Amino acid sequence: MPSDDLLKSLGLDPLLAGEPFRRDATGQFCDPAGNPVVLVGAESSRGLHRVLEAEQAGAWNEAMRHCGQRSGERLAQGIDAALAKLGQPALPALPLEACLALLSHSFAVYGWGRIRFELEDAAEHGFVVARLENGFTTAVLEGVDGFVDGMIAGVLTAFFTHITGQVVGCEEIACVRGGAPHCVFVIAAPDRITVIQPHLGREAADAILNRLRR
Repeated sequence: MPSDDLLKSLGLDPLLAGEPFRRDATGQFCDPAGNPVVLVGAESSRGLHRVLEAEQAGAWNEAMRHCGQRSGERLAQGIDAALAKLGQPALPALPLEACLALLSHSFAVYGWGRIRFELEDAAEHGFVVARLENGFTTAVLEGVDGFVDGMIAGVLTAFFTHITGQVVGCEEIACVRGGAPHCVFVIAAPDRITVIQPHLGREAADAILNRLRR
């Protein structure tokens, strides 16, 4: 069932309507959770990346992961608040597919890219795959070596931790800048993520996923 139809069948389609941003008492634009909306240009992102990486290799992804985790927490809390206003249960009580449809919608609203989730391995092998198209960071940092979507990994980590009630981990395992058709992320328990970390950037996404299927 298409995600919009699924949300409509559950009475959640009002969350897809209306303006995603509003002005607060000071006149500043905020998201539905009340967080200030700040525009960051491409040059600012490139400059921050250069500064962080000059200080320490890998600092960009680490910093962005922490930012993404906080953003994911606040995103989930904001959706829970919107659900409560509709008289609906919070995210952890909703079907997983509905949670992911709301997350996909949020990605589009915030300009993070178009994301879709694959649940085929969730029940048997304990992981979920996310494929991201048109990611902002990937486009802005074109030509930079290595994975750069730490923020997206952080958002997914926090959101899945919230909806499952269990601590999870997330890693990017393929990037369009490396020739992959999509940026690919895997979400799983931390001990499963530890298994694949030595192979990140060294093996193709399918090979890494096959390690999690063993």
